[in-house]
Amino acid sequence: MALEDRIAVLRQKLANPPHPHWYKTWWGVLMSLLLFFLISFILASAAYVFKTASDINNNQNSLALLEKTQQERAIIEGQNNYYLGTTSPKVVIIEFSDFACPYCKASHEAVRELGLKYKNEIKIIYRDFLGHSNSLDLALAGRCAGEQNKFWAMHDKLFLNQDNITLSSLPILAQQIGVSTSTFNNCLKSQKYLPYIQADMAAAEKMKITATPTWIINGYLVKGTLDRDGLDSIIKEILNIK
Repeated sequence: MALEDRIAVLRQKLANPPHPHWYKTWWGVLMSLLLFFLISFILASAAYVFKTASDINNNQNSLALLEKTQQERAIIEGQNNYYLGTTSPKVVIIEFSDFACPYCKASHEAVRELGLKYKNEIKIIYRDFLGHSNSLDLALAGRCAGEQNKFWAMHDKLFLNQDNITLSSLPILAQQIGVSTSTFNNCLKSQKYLPYIQADMAAAEKMKITATPTWIINGYLVKGTLDRDGLDSIIKEILNIK
């Protein structure tokens, strides 16, 4: 090739540089990093669920719920607490929760949905653990609604309205779920169910529970928020459902 032709080709390349591969661009590098972190998170979550379920099945690092005496089981499961599911479960899930806790709010829909989905295989027990300034009023509201067979309806209302609940708004929520507001108000004012809440707090202290939400799944302690997929995966692993 003549010198003039080489110069012409070089000028053409300089005027029209080739486009770099997408993975060499700044946005390509950014997308690759985001994809890496997403895949890492998914794998870590799957590994956590599998390990948790395996530990529960192998009864490792647990309170050995099935081996406890009736008195000790009462400490773990509680008495006079509200539950979803069956009285003869293959999986017992105790949730220490707080209606004023935002992390508990993130789990409440999963509890309701899975309690219905596995109603013949599991039992989900709600227990109180107070950690905020208005926690006691909300816990009492739940139990006072429960007195009229509306605990789970109030459970949902309290979590869904968590950001704007006041003491004066509790009777309004009670009216919305169809309970007698006069009975509810008298119950709330008298703090009738305070001893039950205190019993939950005392049991939590014995089990070294310090925050909400804390779960006890077949005697195994699991701390922190569990979303629907995480809790569902743990249940499936225990029940050996594919």
